[in-house]
Amino acid sequence: MIKHLLIAVIAGSLLNATTPVCGHTNSQDQAPRPAPARAEETLQMWNEIGNKLVAMAEDFPEDFYDFKLRKEQRTFAENILHVAAVDYDLMRSISGSNIGPDFGKNKHNPSREEYKTKADVVKLIQQAIADGAKLIQMQGDAGLDKVMKFAWGNKMAHNSYAWTYAIEHSAEHYGQLVVYYRANDLIPPDSRRHAQQSQPAPATPAQATEQPQQTPPTVAVIVDRQISAVEKLVVEAAEAMPEEKYNFSPANLNIPGSDYSRVRTFAVEVKHIAASNYFLWSPLTGEKLPEGLKDGNGPEAIKSKTDILKFLKDSFALGHKAAATLTSENMLQNPEQSKSSRLHRATFCVAHAYDHYGQMVEYLRMNGIVPPASRQQPN
Repeated sequence: MIKHLLIAVIAGSLLNATTPVCGHTNSQDQAPRPAPARAEETLQMWNEIGNKLVAMAEDFPEDFYDFKLRKEQRTFAENILHVAAVDYDLMRSISGSNIGPDFGKNKHNPSREEYKTKADVVKLIQQAIADGAKLIQMQGDAGLDKVMKFAWGNKMAHNSYAWTYAIEHSAEHYGQLVVYYRANDLIPPDSRRHAQQSQPAPATPAQATEQPQQTPPTVAVIVDRQISAVEKLVVEAAEAMPEEKYNFSPANLNIPGSDYSRVRTFAVEVKHIAASNYFLWSPLTGEKLPEGLKDGNGPEAIKSKTDILKFLKDSFALGHKAAATLTSENMLQNPEQSKSSRLHRATFCVAHAYDHYGQMVEYLRMNGIVPPASRQQPN
């Protein structure tokens, strides 16, 4: 079953590999529209991610609501419930009221015993998004500047910070749920919408007969495209961080009540992705590991940004070689001295890189840097 899921993840993700990040087509010659009120901007971002989650909750088959990729992860339903619960916790701090349901001792993880059906889960996330929107509108711009005791961490913060936190937290879990969709050979609602908008006009019967039939891509081509997609994100994020920030970790922020003493620095995050690429892909190509590569954090001798980037790029070059070795005949075979199939090793690297890319994005944000993939694209 897992092998079939891996194939489904690869095939499904191709459908939106070329979806543009930004679809604005306003002419540069036109005067820009005036900036809306800050509360309106916050409301727009809140509704945008909230409506995506609601659409997912409504769309995902109820039979798969308890699906998860790993034992330690939340199920699809638990992810939706968690987002709603965290939203309400933050809303209670912002409003100074007891808005929303009482989720008990584990206030950020509502029990499935209380929300047993798909209808129950959908209703809760819908209500959370609606209540948040009402609160933003009611408090307006002035409300964003108010200071409150943050929902956790024993610190004071502006309401605007809490809303931003809630929106980014929702986006993080939306990304996880996209993976759950792909693993079940399903396309997320928002991705289907973008695909429909980018579809060319249907061909006339005459045009259809004139066009040659396209050959389906091979498994090697599909995996190679997947590697290219995550490679672009990771390499651009690594290039975006200034070298003087390469040893940054959240521990540098000294956030009260936090414990980041054991987390990797940005540099080690990048090296960890590269090292894992080598460990997982080298058995497919038969190439030796780089000198000094002994564990998942990469060679200690590689320290400068230039050297780390080279280590990273070289690891993805190995990935493309590994993808090229895959065939329909050998993809489910295990390489020598491996308990995992060739396809599993090739695609697990992609999923692993996406996981740590998400952490790199947080490190960039903590340093006031917008990740390249999130920047507005030129017309």
